[in-house]
Amino acid sequence: MVPAPPPAPDRWDEAVGGLAGRERAIAREILRIARDDLRLEGDPPAPDEPLGERLDSLALLGLVVAVEDRFRVILTDDDAAETRTLADLARLVASRAAPAHLPAAEDGAP
Repeated sequence: MVPAPPPAPDRWDEAVGGLAGRERAIAREILRIARDDLRLEGDPPAPDEPLGERLDSLALLGLVVAVEDRFRVILTDDDAAETRTLADLARLVASRAAPAHLPAAEDGAP
């Protein structure tokens, strides 16, 4: 009997590979929201890939509203103009959200 191959890495988990600590945990939660709550399909964006290249305007608006609700932050039009990537969004949420609304940092980082 031939052993089964190891499972393929989850592309959604790989998408946060370039981030660390709290920002990585936030990015992972943003991706979870996109996949599970908003039912967005396909490969996730890389942390440095512009979100506008992956999501149409309606999906992007849905993601912003869901992120605001989950982390209890308000994202302004100026924020939208300056936030292009998943990494940018994770950093913005990390800087705005109350610690009680953020996931625990990964990799033992603050």
